[in-house]
Amino acid sequence: MKNLSSRTKKWLVIGLPILIIFGVFLVGQYKRTSTTHYCGTTCHIMKPPYETSFHSVHRETNGVGCKDCHIPHDNILEQIVYKGYSGARDYYKNTFDPPDALHTKEWSRNILQRNCLRCHSSVVARINTSDGKQCFECHRGEPHDTPTQPFSSQPVYTAIR
Repeated sequence: MKNLSSRTKKWLVIGLPILIIFGVFLVGQYKRTSTTHYCGTTCHIMKPPYETSFHSVHRETNGVGCKDCHIPHDNILEQIVYKGYSGARDYYKNTFDPPDALHTKEWSRNILQRNCLRCHSSVVARINTSDGKQCFECHRGEPHDTPTQPFSSQPVYTAIR
């Protein structure tokens, strides 16, 4: 530290605490936006799915929240990128592109499928999934009962690898 110029030291003294505070802020925001309460109460379009999830076997029996199905779990980097992408996309679409509807992309559908298979692996082990069907094609109302909003304007079918 003795060989550093006074200007560099000044930037370190000022910049390092700011960087630490910013990091703590980001971690806090990440945790706050990962809760079911946040998802269901801050966005008006999510209120019906949020309300119906309270009466779901998934939530009542297993304590499953939004992020357990809708966020990737295999890779923290994918999780962060996906949260940022989908949050920004949903915010933009629901602000500038009415009517209010949830439109999933292939990435979202693949995450849902991976999470179904992750949690229900013992059940799925006895089912032939090689025909390309996604779990939610048959279990469309789980855990949100009968859908109150269109899930997607695109076909839901995508092949399983």
